[in-house]
Amino acid sequence: MITNPLIDEYISRLIPVRSPLLHRLEQEAAAEGIPIVQLPTAKVLRTLLLLHQPRSILEVGTAIGYSTIWLAEAAPQAKIVTMELDESRIVRARSNFAEAGLDDRIELIAGDAAQGLPGTYQFDCLFIDAAKGQYRTFLDMYLPLLQENGLLICDNVLFRGMVASPEQANKRQRPLVDKLDRLNGWLMEHPELDTSIIPVGDGIAVSLKRKNKATCPSL
Repeated sequence: MITNPLIDEYISRLIPVRSPLLHRLEQEAAAEGIPIVQLPTAKVLRTLLLLHQPRSILEVGTAIGYSTIWLAEAAPQAKIVTMELDESRIVRARSNFAEAGLDDRIELIAGDAAQGLPGTYQFDCLFIDAAKGQYRTFLDMYLPLLQENGLLICDNVLFRGMVASPEQANKRQRPLVDKLDRLNGWLMEHPELDTSIIPVGDGIAVSLKRKNKATCPSL
C-alpha cells in the first residue's frame, strides 16, 4: 500500500455499496489472492470513464472480470475487448459477465496479450492491468490502436511505493521496479501523451493521447 492505511480505509468506506456481484468478486479475490484493482482505484476509473465517455475500450488483463464490469458500468455505450491468458479465470470472467448482463458488450479474447489482437481494432480507451514486466511491450503493441484524444490508464505503476525507494525491493523485485521506473519516465516524456501519475491504490498513470508525430523516447 502506498497511501496512509487510515486514509485508504476512509476512502473505501465512503465509496457507495457496489452491486452484489461486484461485492462477491471482491470477497473472492481477497480469499483466493486474485489480483484485482483496489477499490479506490476502481472508483477513479469510473470517474475517468464518466468524464471521457469512451465508445470502445481495450483492457489488457481480465482476471475474473472485476475491473471489466466497472468499466462497462461507467461507459454503458462502450464495446469492450478484454484479454486474459489464464484459462480458469477466463471461464469465471465469462460467467460473471453473463451474470452482470454484459456478455453482449464484452469480447473476451483468450490468449497472450503480448501476441497482439486477432484482427483490426481501434479504441478510444486503453486500460492496462496485466503482467507489469510487459507493460512496455503492451504499449508498443496497443498504443498505436488508441485514437487521438484517447484515454490510457496503466495500473500498479508505483508498485507498493518501491519505484520511489528501490532499495526496499528484494533481488526478485528489483528488475521489475527498475522497469516500472523507466516506464513511468517514458510515459511522462512521450511526445504523444500527456500523463499524470496518481498515487491511489498501487498507483495509476493516466494519459491523454495527443497528435504528435515526433519520435518517442527509448527506455
